[in-house]
Amino acid sequence: MYWNHDEDQSSFFGDGSDFRARGTQKDEKKRFTLSFLLIIVSIATAAAILLTYTVTTTIDRFYYLQRLQELREESENNVSSLDVEHLDVLAAIFEKYSYYAGEVSQEELLTAVMKAYAEATGDRYAEYYTEAEYAAMTAENAGDRVGIGVSVINTAVTVEGVEYQAFQIIGIYKNAPAASSDLRIGDLIYAFKSGGETKTVSALGYTAALSAFADKAGTVAEFSVLRPREGGYDVLQFSITRDRFESESVTYKIAEKDPTVGIVQISSFDLTTPTQLKAAVSALQTAGVEHFVFDVRNNPGGDLQSIRASLTYFLQKDDLILASIDRDGKVVNSYRAAELTFVGDYASCNVKASEIGMFANLDMTVLCNENTASAAEVFTATLYDYGLAHVVGETTFGKGIMQTFIPLSTFGNYEGYAKMTTYAYVTKRGETYHEIGVEPHEKVALSEEAKSYHFYLLPQDQDNQLQAAIAHFE
Repeated sequence: MYWNHDEDQSSFFGDGSDFRARGTQKDEKKRFTLSFLLIIVSIATAAAILLTYTVTTTIDRFYYLQRLQELREESENNVSSLDVEHLDVLAAIFEKYSYYAGEVSQEELLTAVMKAYAEATGDRYAEYYTEAEYAAMTAENAGDRVGIGVSVINTAVTVEGVEYQAFQIIGIYKNAPAASSDLRIGDLIYAFKSGGETKTVSALGYTAALSAFADKAGTVAEFSVLRPREGGYDVLQFSITRDRFESESVTYKIAEKDPTVGIVQISSFDLTTPTQLKAAVSALQTAGVEHFVFDVRNNPGGDLQSIRASLTYFLQKDDLILASIDRDGKVVNSYRAAELTFVGDYASCNVKASEIGMFANLDMTVLCNENTASAAEVFTATLYDYGLAHVVGETTFGKGIMQTFIPLSTFGNYEGYAKMTTYAYVTKRGETYHEIGVEPHEKVALSEEAKSYHFYLLPQDQDNQLQAAIAHFE
């Protein structure tokens, strides 16, 4: 299951490889027809049994695939239960009489219908994904990215009385192309060169300018940078060849005023997180750190297996991490600290028996805020519930529901994925915090002085929430 960005998401099987492999065989697939919308209704009513990402044995897989075949047959038998003639008539009318007939392909129209249907269900997290969209999402979840490898924030800068929109670099990934360049944290990217023409970020627009970072591996990103100096800015030109790189969901540093305190910032729970979390704690321990602040402020969530693996490092074998509950209040699945073995992309979430509870005795605090959501709330709530960490900050976002990705190929030779909410979940405490949030032990709001900085540029000594978390160790 994926918990990613500002919403929870789930894969259909544990490693997701079965359906991603199918997604590469587009020449063997056919597009869905309008009548396929009816099958989506049946999927929604049957979703409670479809979250099978923990299936690991051949017998279990056989059972679920058999049940999926039964659902497919039920869906086909119930096609007449809903009327698609209205949609067919509407399509025919537009095709015959519209001034714009033919300007949008049937494939684009059908995709739009699928997306609109998902949105109209009333499930705020429901969505239809095309094969390409799903592939991009899973690649991002795996930490596999293409570009120059910088983390940026959108900002504005005034030079000689002219205001420019710019991307300020707040991080450079260690294994990315930018790491071997002269780019520095704090540089302001304000223009890109494309097709021999240079355009500012302001002229391109935020989305188009942001996409200029990506493109294909092997292509060259050409851009202009303003580097702050006393009294003004230096203008620098860069040409960096784009390449694949692994994202960094975990960063760490030592507290400026106390070398015995390490700060581990977890920005998301993607498939890179468990490995990077282990490396961060190990590096800090080697540096002599005795106390740990795990900062999950503004962490929007991530992947179920990622959070499961990450929390297994803190818990004892068989400790409950979370339980999923269907719409009838029945517990469907329980996820506990355990040895984990996956293949494919999810191999990064493997946990050895010897690694269970390896962080259980750390002296730690958890730092959260109102934007701590989903999997990050599971992290916060679990360490809170087991009495392993003192929680500091503000009440979290309050998202205690799960979504499931269902490949349409399950129901025939179709493309695309339907995502919908299928479960609520609870942690050890046994109470849902959906639309409530996790309340910290020590409530500390960010000060007005701290709010005057962009969060990712906030100095340690001005971060009163961080200082409160550190003060707990005194």
